[in-house]
Amino acid sequence: MPDNKIQVSLVTPEESIFKGETDSLVVPALSGALGILPGHMPIVARLSIGIVKIGKGGDARYFGIQRGYIEFLFNKVSILTEKAVETEYGERDQVIQKLKEKYDILQEVTEETKKIARAMADIKSLED
Repeated sequence: MPDNKIQVSLVTPEESIFKGETDSLVVPALSGALGILPGHMPIVARLSIGIVKIGKGGDARYFGIQRGYIEFLFNKVSILTEKAVETEYGERDQVIQKLKEKYDILQEVTEETKKIARAMADIKSLED
């Protein structure tokens, strides 16, 4: 692989979404957008809900992701995410909104499950 390219792997628990070479990459890190070019220093970072932009020449591909991690080392990047959906440039905002809505629903279910577990533990302790 040439030194001026980045080898990208974007995967979810269910499938490999994208594998290929790119000239540049922008990911939604927790601290904000993180741009990566060939030769970038090694990095491991958490990702938030947002858009991954994979640029090649004058073209780009866009993927909406729902949280995850990125590891970049020696011009190889691995992006591990819970959910990824390929989108078009003009649809980015709608994809982000849909991913946030799904994430919010999951958060609500998780919080309700925690409340139920606490209530069951309280009842169990009263029975003992």
